[in-house]
Amino acid sequence: MADSIPHVLVLGGGSAGYTTVKQLQKHAATVPMRITLVDQNTYYTYLPFLPEVAGGHIAPKDVTFELRRALKKTRVIQGKVTGISSKDKTVSIATAGGDDRTLGYDQLVVALGSVTRTFPTPGLEEYGVGFKTVEEAAYVRAKLLDNIAKAAATRDEDERRRLLTSIFVGGGYTGVEAIGELFDVSQAAIKTYPSLAGEQPRWVLIDALDRVAPEVGPELSKWTLESLRARGIDVRLKTTMPSAEGGVIKLSDGDEFAAGLLVWTAGVKPNPLLDASDLPRGPKGHLAANAKLQVGAEDTHEVVPGVWGLGDVAQVPDLTAEKQPAYYPPNAQNAVRQAVVAADNVVATITGKPLEEYRHPSIGTVASYGVGKGAANIKGVKMTNLLAWTAHRAYHVYAMPTLNRKVRIVIGWITGAVSGRDATSLIKETDPRRNFVEASKS
Repeated sequence: MADSIPHVLVLGGGSAGYTTVKQLQKHAATVPMRITLVDQNTYYTYLPFLPEVAGGHIAPKDVTFELRRALKKTRVIQGKVTGISSKDKTVSIATAGGDDRTLGYDQLVVALGSVTRTFPTPGLEEYGVGFKTVEEAAYVRAKLLDNIAKAAATRDEDERRRLLTSIFVGGGYTGVEAIGELFDVSQAAIKTYPSLAGEQPRWVLIDALDRVAPEVGPELSKWTLESLRARGIDVRLKTTMPSAEGGVIKLSDGDEFAAGLLVWTAGVKPNPLLDASDLPRGPKGHLAANAKLQVGAEDTHEVVPGVWGLGDVAQVPDLTAEKQPAYYPPNAQNAVRQAVVAADNVVATITGKPLEEYRHPSIGTVASYGVGKGAANIKGVKMTNLLAWTAHRAYHVYAMPTLNRKVRIVIGWITGAVSGRDATSLIKETDPRRNFVEASKS
């Protein structure tokens, strides 16, 4: 009897996958189905708040929550997708427990998200860190504060300058928000060390394009550039980093300097787990999907039965755009809205009802560049600094899933406003066995 109940398999527990399952669970009360979610992590992470994690305004655990606890009507499997066969309607996974499984499905929702896009730059792997996970955001903060503490303890001027120099590669949304937060962190932390009196940290932001934060539009992008430079951040456009070998940053404009922190935010790419699938993909490696979120060949428009693609991993046509072809940008705003349509279309397929197209004119963008600083364009209304920063916090605490996390985040903000910034570095938290290993050798 159980085999006659449709099995809906969702791959990915990020914004798109989690929201899809939440919507499916609402339908499950009236439409029988078995729901399974597969993700490499046991927890969901709200990515738009990572800059605030780095800034110390939000505790890392407060932007995450346990998937099993939030999705009690769904079987959650921690594992890595190792193969997708649409022909056999199966997905192969390697579980966290060490065994391999093959899961059959009737409906498959692929929401595997994206990963950091890197290039074979010498030294990048050894000295760089991304900014795509909560662990990376927490590490970047800890590393920065540890560098400042070490700079305060050294008498070597060259080493001090290296430790107080940080570079971000990538001036998109993520890079600008993160560097804005961390710049303020460094300013506040330095003031707590008498030996660093008069020292100014060096912050460098580079991007290969001719603008920063293009997501907020041309006018606010220009304002953002001027604002960052006015704060003392060295922004270099049309610039790349050919090498970071030995921790020495070499830029395409000929400049060369040592840096204590190298953060890579130069874009994302579709999850490479798709390489182990037989699903049709677009020119940039994304899943090819139509406006109904059905995966299918872009040239023939022939869909793959029972397979849906959405979020960062999919190329979804934007039918609301004046100029065609157009595709939706990979952001949380689209991911959660596509998820609702995808879940509804899965149920419509099961019940034999018409499918819905995903159409969503953007309501705008909001960006925070540190406390009281930011840019926002909401339905054509442009805002900067305090108004934009307030809009950013209001929107994202509203969008943050679960009441528990909303409350914890707001309480954290209030506590931080009263007590001020904490400049404690927990760098050893990123390598907790270090002391034990050293003690074992002595």
